[in-house]
Amino acid sequence: MSGLRLPIALIMSILIFGGLGYLATNRFADWRDWQAFDPTTGLDTWIPVIPWMIVPYSTLYFYYPMAALLGMKNTKTQRENVIFHQIVILLALLVYVVFILLPVEVDLRARVFEAELGIWQSWYDSLYGVDTPWNAWPSLHIVQSLLAVLVVNRWYEDSENQWLIRCLWFAWLMLTISVMTTKQHFVWDVVTGIIVAVLTWKYWMKPSLDGCHDHDSITRFDEL
Repeated sequence: MSGLRLPIALIMSILIFGGLGYLATNRFADWRDWQAFDPTTGLDTWIPVIPWMIVPYSTLYFYYPMAALLGMKNTKTQRENVIFHQIVILLALLVYVVFILLPVEVDLRARVFEAELGIWQSWYDSLYGVDTPWNAWPSLHIVQSLLAVLVVNRWYEDSENQWLIRCLWFAWLMLTISVMTTKQHFVWDVVTGIIVAVLTWKYWMKPSLDGCHDHDSITRFDEL
């Protein structure tokens, strides 16, 4: 498959375990219609609705193939690519437990309904048709995109094209802002999402990536 078998398998694993898991817990929370607490702060009401920010919000779906494809750089990054996706899936399953046990309804959408959305109206209609206002915290938008940026930054930190890495970080910053200006998430969701991603990277992801290059690990990968 011209070297695409592994990235396609990794992308499909995210779609199956990540996408279906998200939709299942999202629909379950909507059906149950109960929230554990209200994380609304004054900052949530102060942040305005910016309709066009749905564009950077939607870029999340490029982060998955980005990590899978850029991780094919060499045999070392290919091993890390597999480990990265395994941890992302396991972490998503843990976050789904939070969604079920401590659900929060994102009741900020009323601000969007009051705004003039213009040409972005159909985008919001499509989003709301799929994504009910639950699965708030920690924001998987933030958790998974930040981990993807961190791992790509690791793989290409010695690259001559550092301006591309800086562009990637800027794109992630825009995505982070967008989850609040589209009223898809509370500030609480963003903060907890960053905390989960950073802790995962420091204490789980990075040690696992560093540890997959010893002789035994390489042998196991070569046997696959």
